[in-house]
Amino acid sequence: MAKTAPLKRKGVTSVHSRAAKRASSPSIDTDKSLKNVKPPTTPGRERPSVLAVHQGSGVSKKSKNGRRSVLSARAKRRQEKGMDMAEAIMDKKEKKIEKSKGRARTVQERAKAWEDLNKKILAKKAAQEALEKENLAHEDDEEEMEVEEEDATNVAPAAESSTTIAMATDPEPQSIPLPEPASEEEEEL
Repeated sequence: MAKTAPLKRKGVTSVHSRAAKRASSPSIDTDKSLKNVKPPTTPGRERPSVLAVHQGSGVSKKSKNGRRSVLSARAKRRQEKGMDMAEAIMDKKEKKIEKSKGRARTVQERAKAWEDLNKKILAKKAAQEALEKENLAHEDDEEEMEVEEEDATNVAPAAESSTTIAMATDPEPQSIPLPEPASEEEEEL
């Protein structure tokens, strides 16, 4: 087995060590009189908000004083050229934004057109279904009427055919019943 290292002698802890800082923190046995102490009513000085915008925020360059503050001819040309490029880029950007907005508008208009077309198509389908239902109802009524007419026409020829068959089999004609007397004649009797 491996041997452990010999223990170090505990000397005086450094003032800057974590252990020393921890030991200096107030413990549970602090003086009870500190509980009655009130904070000062007027603050010493008000500090600005940490999240507030600072006056000198951002990257800035020291301003040059005297002769160095005046730009040389080449520096002026470079600055003008940079400004021109910035304007050109801004113009391109504006044109791109306008084109993009135009495309978005056309997409929205076409989407509206599709919604309108879908509504119109649904309305047409509903109207066609209603017409088909009416046509079916009329066709059913017509078919029923045709069936009734056919039944009526089929019954009459069937009766005629039965009489012709009867005449062919019976050589003697059947007697026809006499009409009943009128109601006036019955009153006189």
